[in-house]
Amino acid sequence: MTNQSAAIAAITKKKCISLTTYKKDGTGVPSPIWFNVIGDTIVVTSPRDAWKVKRIRNNPRVEFATCTQRGRVTGPFFSGTARILPDSDYASVAKAKSRRYLMFRLIKLKHRDQVAIEITPDR
Repeated sequence: MTNQSAAIAAITKKKCISLTTYKKDGTGVPSPIWFNVIGDTIVVTSPRDAWKVKRIRNNPRVEFATCTQRGRVTGPFFSGTARILPDSDYASVAKAKSRRYLMFRLIKLKHRDQVAIEITPDR
């Protein structure tokens, strides 16, 4: 089993991951976030002006692990690369997330200007 498939297998049945993005000085900033697995990638959404989005634009390297809703890590860390998806991809990611997380429907109404982020685990 490759590291990529191990990462996907480790998180698939979980509800939340701790996504660590990196500041310019290299300091990691973890954030608990809901996700979906589509193929060999993980997709998340975030407000366009969130700091994690700014950090990903600056440095696409990320780490992630399963966690509780409050961010307590419950599984091993995996590394990967994140990229902001084009606005045209947001609708399909949001639709998948709405099916999995009922609360996302309410959050989506409040935070209308969101982006989709794709995370590809390292091989």
